[in-house]
Amino acid sequence: MLLPVIAFAVGLVRGRSKQRRRSRGPRPPLLPSFAVAFAVLVAINSTGWLPGVVAKAGSEFSHWCLVASIAGIGVKTQLKELTAVGLKPIVLMFVETAFLAALALGLMHWLV
Repeated sequence: MLLPVIAFAVGLVRGRSKQRRRSRGPRPPLLPSFAVAFAVLVAINSTGWLPGVVAKAGSEFSHWCLVASIAGIGVKTQLKELTAVGLKPIVLMFVETAFLAALALGLMHWLV
């Protein structure tokens, strides 16, 4: 499901930017290489051919990559810049975080 969404989004952007830039160099590919690599790795993992140790290591690696990306976003965010946007977005952020935490805890309670 991921690749068609990416292809559609890239197609929209390419269609709109085609009129603005006639010959500014080569156009980007329809599908980014990381998305194709991701789809290939998902397909390989879905076949069941990988040993359990390799599949588990890949899963652990993907979790650490997700943690690193979230930490990178957090490190880049400065509290001084958050105060410049006003009180409403900050309150919304806290309410949304509390809602997601309550939802996760509720699902864990009822499903586990």
